[in-house]
Amino acid sequence: MVDNEEIFLLSIYIGEEIIRCGGEVHRAEDTIRRINNSFGNKCYVFAIPSLIIAQSEKNIQLRRLEKEDTNLLKLLMLNDLSRRLCEKSTQGRFIPQEKAYSSIFEIICVFIATFSFCLFFGGELLDGVLSGIIGLIITYMPNKKIPFPLFSSNLLDAFIAGTLSYLPLEFGLTTNPEKIIIGTIMLLVPGLTIVNAIRDMMNGDMVAGLFELFNAIISALGIALGVAGAILLFSKI
Repeated sequence: MVDNEEIFLLSIYIGEEIIRCGGEVHRAEDTIRRINNSFGNKCYVFAIPSLIIAQSEKNIQLRRLEKEDTNLLKLLMLNDLSRRLCEKSTQGRFIPQEKAYSSIFEIICVFIATFSFCLFFGGELLDGVLSGIIGLIITYMPNKKIPFPLFSSNLLDAFIAGTLSYLPLEFGLTTNPEKIIIGTIMLLVPGLTIVNAIRDMMNGDMVAGLFELFNAIISALGIALGVAGAILLFSKI
């Protein structure tokens, strides 16, 4: 039988992971409160995308958060786990601990996404194929293992994507670099961050919402500067 302190720490861990894998801050705060309330703990929690502060009686916990890649499957599993805890039930769907999607499946999804976006925005078939290949390159580059800041990471990815998009044209292939770039950088566009920011502000979490909105603006600025740098480079060649 778990005690109240263990439930308190577990709820904070779940809240951390919700924010890390792309969930909105309001969802994380609500999850922490609901789990503790279901076990009779009186809990106060305040969160922003980079910090969680929670108190239960004399126990005060602070967590500094580093944003990870968006993982909606993990978010679904965390929501399911939190509901099962709130119901104090040991029955329900199995919660897998390992990554549910294989690497091959992820590679196919990245390729199809960038390929489709390129065609959608007016690219030719060859442009779409090249966009898919470049999307895989920037997704699985070795530097992904290095924890770059958000702005620097998007700047580097966008610059590499822009540079690779112009290379086929330099080798004599008839391509549309601008269409390839559009298809590729759609992987980097912070659409979910903007949606979460708006939802948090509508829920009354103005600090968290503005924080996420500013992060989205910084991300977009990094993408724009990276692509602009690549275009400027090839305009000089």
